[in-house]
Amino acid sequence: MGLADAQNESARFALLLKTSTALLETFNPRTTTLDAYFQDAEFLQNPLLGEVELNFVHQVFYGCHRYSKLLKLFVTSFIYKEPTTALRSEQPLYNILAYLLFFRLEEVGIENLRQFVNCGYGSPPALSGLLQYAMDKEELEKWVMEEWLKHYDPCFLEEEIMGRLHRKEHHLRPLLNEMELKATGMLKSGGEAGPPGTVKSKRPLTDFQPFNLTAVKPRLIAEPDHHIEKDLIANPVPGFLNKTNLAKIADERKRQMEENKAKVAMKYSAADEFTFETAQRRDHASVLEELRAKAEEKFMEECTFQPQAAKRIVPRDDAMVRQTVASVLKEDARLRQAMAKDAELLKQYEAELHDASHFYEWQEKMKKKDDMDEEARMKERLIQTQLTRESAKEAHDASNRLKGIQAEHQKRGIQAQLDVRDKEQEAELEEKQKLVEHTCEEREKARIAEQEVLSLKQETAEQRWKEKELEMSKKKKEEELEMDRKRDLIRQIRALERVPRESAKVFDRAEAPGHGLLEEMSMAELKERLKVMHAHHQRALFEKRERQLAKKAEKEELLTEKVQLLAKVREQARDHMIENRDHMRKQRLQDEAKKDRQRGDVLMEVAARLENKKKEKKDQERRLRKELHEIATKQQFQMNSLEALEGHKNA
Repeated sequence: MGLADAQNESARFALLLKTSTALLETFNPRTTTLDAYFQDAEFLQNPLLGEVELNFVHQVFYGCHRYSKLLKLFVTSFIYKEPTTALRSEQPLYNILAYLLFFRLEEVGIENLRQFVNCGYGSPPALSGLLQYAMDKEELEKWVMEEWLKHYDPCFLEEEIMGRLHRKEHHLRPLLNEMELKATGMLKSGGEAGPPGTVKSKRPLTDFQPFNLTAVKPRLIAEPDHHIEKDLIANPVPGFLNKTNLAKIADERKRQMEENKAKVAMKYSAADEFTFETAQRRDHASVLEELRAKAEEKFMEECTFQPQAAKRIVPRDDAMVRQTVASVLKEDARLRQAMAKDAELLKQYEAELHDASHFYEWQEKMKKKDDMDEEARMKERLIQTQLTRESAKEAHDASNRLKGIQAEHQKRGIQAQLDVRDKEQEAELEEKQKLVEHTCEEREKARIAEQEVLSLKQETAEQRWKEKELEMSKKKKEEELEMDRKRDLIRQIRALERVPRESAKVFDRAEAPGHGLLEEMSMAELKERLKVMHAHHQRALFEKRERQLAKKAEKEELLTEKVQLLAKVREQARDHMIENRDHMRKQRLQDEAKKDRQRGDVLMEVAARLENKKKEKKDQERRLRKELHEIATKQQFQMNSLEALEGHKNA
């Protein structure tokens, strides 16, 4: 009985973990909320989940999403640290166990946590590694603390997360040892012997030492047979080297090319060319273009309509705009808000003896300064863009050369991989041929076993068919008896329904209906009451109409006053707007002139810098040519010296 209770308890904890894992895997925050999804989830309708279990699942589901950043960073670092034991498919389970360890350990308790870990849902090596990783403070600081500090307060992490967990380390140590023993079969920290089946050795572990190999002796280099003279005398430069230059060589090549072209042209004449029939055809493209031009010209001849330009209507000062009640009320509300703000500013000025005008002046000044800085930055950016174009071209050429070298190296590596793959395919082909031969030998034995199993199944099927026929005949007789009984019962019910029943009642207008309701009255009393209520309603309607007319007249007077006030305010705003428009037009003209000047300055500065850079390039090329010429001269001297040395040796 105790074993059965333990199995039921493990199944209960496993069901809680499975349900919580399914909630985390199937929840989509883009389509629904936490509470709505928890209420609509179909797999939560399991009758094995009571009120306590559902409350636990709801709290775990909410907590995992509340601390999702912390848990996700912890689990991701654990999977990256322990790739051999941790499974990515169990990532939601690791989130749940980490949430219970970090935030709900005191409420869940050590015993219930042991039940969750030992319920069989999850691989023991992964769970053991997770517990050890959570209890190792140095590993947490090495792998995940830096990322945690980007999202959470250091005091919260030190005291509430790591501190609270490590204070329970002496209570969690038996659970860690138990999981380590269950996962690996031994304990790294020693201690008492484990349960039966555990193998632990008392001898010390083997200390590996490198092999005592003979050290490699350095190879001695033989001394040269004869002494090499270091003092060499260079011969004078041959005179034929200065008789020509690159320009003369280029001209000579050009002259030879022209002579070759003339010789080739003399070999072939125009009569030797082939004359194809296609050359005598019309150029359809040109003909089609002429036809299209003629058709368009003919079509445009009909387009002679020239509409008159619309006259610009200049608004007059005495033009009146009809306004609605809603527009008048909106404008009046905006005016009263502006007046209230002005009154508040005046009141503040009277109380504090200063206003924000100095601040606004300073703000406008700083805005102008920022605009000037931005213009200077854009000017410098344009200059830098033009200057970096040449450097980008040079970088592109260097990148192409580097890519060529890398491509050559990659081709060699791919060729080596292809050779290795061909050898592996040949070996695999030989193994498959051997497997085919073995399979052909075993195939005949499988056919004999199939025939025996087939005959046994046929005998069993015939016996079941006979039993099924007997059951069907018996069931058919029972259904016929049941149908006869139901038909007899239906006939009796129909006979009872055919018996007539008397039901008639006389209506009296002066008598109350007597249904047991409050204030019941007869039809005559009801008509009299209706007439009285109708008269009362007509009198109340007349009084209400009189009140509405009086209220409407008062509203019209108030609206007229508001319209007059708004007309005055609108006139003042129009004058102010005209002044601002003139000022803005002048300011815009000044800004455009300033931008034109700046654009000209930028172009001149860019041209000057480009000219300087071109001069530097030319100087650099000139120096490079000079260095190459000197290097070639030195190489020639060295070659002459080597030839003289060889001639001296041969002599």
